Amino acid sequence: MSKICFISNLFPSKRDPSFGIFVGKNYDQLIEQGYQIVSKVVIDYRTSGFKKLLNYIRFIYQGIVAIGKYNYDFIYFHYLTYSTICILPYLLVCKPKYVVNIHGDDLVGATIMHKVMGVGSSLILKHSTAVIVPSEFFKTTFLTLYPWYCEQKIIVSPSGGVNFSTFKSLKERSEDHFTLGYVSRVDEGKGWPELLDAIALIKSKQPELLNNFQLKMYGTGAEVEQLKSTILTLNLCTVVTYFGALDHKQLVTKYTEMNAFIFPTHRESFGLVAVEALACSTPVLASNINPVNEIVIEGVNGLLFEKQNAHSMAEKIIELLKMHKVDYERLVSNARNSVQGYNSNHVAKKLDDDLCKVIKKKV
Repeated sequence: MSKICFISNLFPSKRDPSFGIFVGKNYDQLIEQGYQIVSKVVIDYRTSGFKKLLNYIRFIYQGIVAIGKYNYDFIYFHYLTYSTICILPYLLVCKPKYVVNIHGDDLVGATIMHKVMGVGSSLILKHSTAVIVPSEFFKTTFLTLYPWYCEQKIIVSPSGGVNFSTFKSLKERSEDHFTLGYVSRVDEGKGWPELLDAIALIKSKQPELLNNFQLKMYGTGAEVEQLKSTILTLNLCTVVTYFGALDHKQLVTKYTEMNAFIFPTHRESFGLVAVEALACSTPVLASNINPVNEIVIEGVNGLLFEKQNAHSMAEKIIELLKMHKVDYERLVSNARNSVQGYNSNHVAKKLDDDLCKVIKKKV
């Protein structure tokens, strides 16, 4: 049984259950696979301003102390930036084994903060035992940025996968009313402005299609007030409803209520929400980008539109609204089977196998 020192600056808690849900799932899967967590250093709730600074100072200090105990076989970091600051002092003296689970913006983030926090990334990656990335596409992205990194030390693991016992269709969908659902952060790059523009285009050109239509939006983020303002400005209050943050326990119910799920993201390292929706037999409309288009297949389990293009998105929504019942039901029937490869049990077992291989190697 391998012993792990687990360090992450995002982790869910009763106080903030949606904060780092995937990290919490990965933590549980590691325990289920037989790993012993000897130290757990996490930030498990959102803060801002001075409180956030204090939280991170305490987090980094606790991480440095935990690493210094050397009572583990390896360290498991979540997120390349922030969390891995803890390892920097030890790279000068003793280099413990550690793996870094990279999520997305911690590698390719374009903000000033991401660039500042990424200054030490090359050094941290150079001495890492392995890195974990969520998709083959992101592996390619990683190697483009760090072509010197050993490809054999890269583990592809799709964000913990999806629990098929939990994510499943719960009831028949309404045929009298069409519900399109959005579940995502309300932040830059998530595509919510184009989505609202697309609905406005349909309302102006073919308003009759929206007589029995509702777009339900769930999520929180830095641009919530802009979203609310845009709904009012575009006069979409009768067809668009913003519900705010969605508890993870409500996801299955909400996915099942949707006739289709829409994923207008500009960039993505994997696309877990699309897999979750499909596992609930809900067809997905999504941006035609890698790696999302490896999950959503045009005409098989959903439809694809050009990213950041409200007209293209509107055309696909209209196509779905006008789709013959037989063709729509085909999308529904294909949805769940199309993502069987992302079953969380299979994903957890493969991650365990891959970790065992790299941890036992002398690197």
